[in-house]
Amino acid sequence: MNKMKIYTYLTLVLLSLTSVSAFAQEDAPAAAKPQEDMPKLKKKEDTKLTEVITTDSVAAAELLKRAVNFVKIESIKYSKTNGVTTGTKAEFTANFPIKPKDLNPQTDFTGKLIMKVAIECKNSKYRYTVTQFKHVSLNGRASGGSIDNVVPDCGSMGMNDVTWKKLKGEMLRGANIVIADLKEAMQKSSDLGGSDDW
Repeated sequence: MNKMKIYTYLTLVLLSLTSVSAFAQEDAPAAAKPQEDMPKLKKKEDTKLTEVITTDSVAAAELLKRAVNFVKIESIKYSKTNGVTTGTKAEFTANFPIKPKDLNPQTDFTGKLIMKVAIECKNSKYRYTVTQFKHVSLNGRASGGSIDNVVPDCGSMGMNDVTWKKLKGEMLRGANIVIADLKEAMQKSSDLGGSDDW
């Protein structure tokens, strides 16, 4: 009878070990499965506005001169800084001043909206690209940062969602102003009327 109890005990122990190992084997793939099925988070692409404009038989050198002239021309709507020309490309940074329209704003985001503008020139066409949109406040406590931020750099407590969305809209509105000015300037000849007619 003792032998029977020992065999029964050993059988139960073996069955419990077998079931534990079977569950362990099933748990390992099940634990790995959610990681395989998890969607891979892709980095959100930076906001970029770009367009290729074709012209009527205008040489790349002439288009580059027009682009350089545009970078040099001052605007009352925004300022241009960091103007650079390399090969067939002209670049600058457009800065728009911004401040709240309310008398006592909830968030004082007074500062500037910044965007980088590049103009690449080839024969009979040019391409503009507006990138690196961001908001920087003067006080440093209410900076939104990149337009691609879901939550502004200062945090949702520093700037509410509605204000941040308005600033994003202002950035895109500013970019459209720069693009309109650029297109107009690229239609004008780089010869600024240096003739001797008087």
